[in-house]
Amino acid sequence: MLSRLASLRAFARPASSLRRGLRKYQRLPAIKASSILTIAREEDKKAIAKSKKGEGLTTSPIPVALAAAAAAPIVTGPAASVLSVLGPAFYFYLQTSGISTCNKIKKEGTTGVLSPAQFVSLYTNGAVWVLYGYLAQDMTVLIPNSTAVLFGLYYTSVFARHTDESMMKWYLGSSAILAGTAYAATLPNALDVVGTTGCVMAVILLSSPLAVMGKVIKDKSTAALPFGPSIAGFLNASAWTAYGSLVAMDTYIWAPNGLGMAACAVQLSLFAIYGFPKAAAQPAKEPVEEAAPEAEEKPDEKPKA
Repeated sequence: MLSRLASLRAFARPASSLRRGLRKYQRLPAIKASSILTIAREEDKKAIAKSKKGEGLTTSPIPVALAAAAAAPIVTGPAASVLSVLGPAFYFYLQTSGISTCNKIKKEGTTGVLSPAQFVSLYTNGAVWVLYGYLAQDMTVLIPNSTAVLFGLYYTSVFARHTDESMMKWYLGSSAILAGTAYAATLPNALDVVGTTGCVMAVILLSSPLAVMGKVIKDKSTAALPFGPSIAGFLNASAWTAYGSLVAMDTYIWAPNGLGMAACAVQLSLFAIYGFPKAAAQPAKEPVEEAAPEAEEKPDEKPKA
């Protein structure tokens, strides 16, 4: 990690004229792991090697200029500001979409046919991206994922208290991913490894409702598929895809969210095919009908005694 930081500091010392030109590209630190900087890194290594031989530090200005041009966002100004806000806003909406599901679980006292995948993946995905945002120095990524960790842990705790199935496999899987990510943060290519892990987790999070897709198709009912997280996931993925491809220019942001957007579109298509569940009002009548016979049977039992 220290050697990587030394290399990045060397890369950040171009000629004074180029330094002034690079100041306007504030997004550059957030895409240090981009493949566009490969040439710049190779030149950096040569410059460091020369400095060790006493030949002086002479970083080539050519790859620096290329990297700066590649880092320039496609969308700037007010539009870029809007996209920078939409991503976190829709992500927060995705995080809070589980509140209604958890309230239903607590009211009914059971998780029914729901899967804990979306809750466990929420805090696991959030933790990975918090680390990525810290390494990339991108607060737009770090801050909203911090709240995702808190919401995910709360939802998972509610699910665990009302489910009959063991949660151990989910805990072990999440712990393994987080431990591996923490170790990856100490490697020279930490941003690449953590970013790749974040990509995988983002796709898992956004496609987690599809864990019950087989049951939805078999029963021809969307009762097991929560609509709130599905629509929230689609809006969230769309906003982050736009931000990553047009503002941040970061493959680790737009690529997984693009796949997640496709997964959410599949989820929403199931609602278009099978509609919304309509059996919510029927269960309330059953307890009333069953209570009447029980009250009538008691008088009959006393004469027999």
